[in-house]
Amino acid sequence: MSATEYLQTLPSDLLGAMARGEIDAQAVAARLMADRGLDQQGEWVGFPQAAVVWGVKKAV
Repeated sequence: MSATEYLQTLPSDLLGAMARGEIDAQAVAARLMADRGLDQQGEWVGFPQAAVVWGVKKAV
């Protein structure tokens, strides 16, 4: 599936908020990648390192 096909399933209110810039989709995606322990290539690096790579604070 393409990114567009995945996004097609999002609720309209969420998609609209992203389109209007009310939600920083890049920041949300970075947080989710860090929370999965993945780097920018999608490789497992562990949670602490992923937080550094993505520039997000570790979850408490």
